Amino acid sequence: MIRTAVDRPDYQDAYAMELRPGMPRDPAAWTGILRDAFPIEAQQDGEALMNVSTAGLDAWASIVVDEKYVTLCSSVKTNAWRSRLYWGAVKRVHPFMARAMMVRTHRRLARAAQDAA
Repeated sequence: MIRTAVDRPDYQDAYAMELRPGMPRDPAAWTGILRDAFPIEAQQDGEALMNVSTAGLDAWASIVVDEKYVTLCSSVKTNAWRSRLYWGAVKRVHPFMARAMMVRTHRRLARAAQDAA
């Protein structure tokens, strides 16, 4: 779904982490990666798609869960000079923030799975 959410994106990325036993396989359980701030727009085939547009950006994020990995994907299109300026600053920290959010949520869900076992 993320592949078709943005026509000719200016930026795309994906960060994956290996799932541990007992961790949820439902992508909706992983929306805490984005602090549950964005509602799920669509969900199918192990992917949850969220519209994370802000500051004039056409931006989408998805969480994909398969048998072995959870993957956070982003796709961004700038639509005006202000959004290009905004994204020019944000894209420098985006990879670090995305990975940090993934690690935080992965640890929280790993602890919950371990406590439930």
